[in-house]
Amino acid sequence: MTTSGHADSGDPIARVQRELVTLGRRGTARVRREDEVLSVVDRSLLTYIEDHPGCRAVDIATHFQLNRSTVSRQLGALLDHGYVAAEEEQPGGPRGIALRLTEAGSAAYQTSSRAVMDSVARRLEGWSHADLEAFARMLERYNSPSDE
Repeated sequence: MTTSGHADSGDPIARVQRELVTLGRRGTARVRREDEVLSVVDRSLLTYIEDHPGCRAVDIATHFQLNRSTVSRQLGALLDHGYVAAEEEQPGGPRGIALRLTEAGSAAYQTSSRAVMDSVARRLEGWSHADLEAFARMLERYNSPSDE
């Protein structure tokens, strides 16, 4: 740290952290600016449920490293909007409600996904295939499970 309290611009960890904050803020601002139906949080939950049909709130909480009550509250809003529903049969028994996207949830997810992909594609215009592959691998590595 410098004497002014700001991270040293030469510190790569500080630079990564700063860029991740900017990425998150821009994603939130884009949602507001484009008047999206789904927030970044909503979209992250729907993405997880889409990729893991039959998952439970505890699975989502574990994946995102969040408190179960936080995820339950967030899922409550998606249930209220009719984007998520409980599976008819729950093979997991009383350990939690298996979740699935509804038709409305799938439609909102698809619309939001297209808008986000278009936005990401615009930001990455002009990048070489090799740069895109390297960036994707680094993000996957960064987001892979670790011993935190």
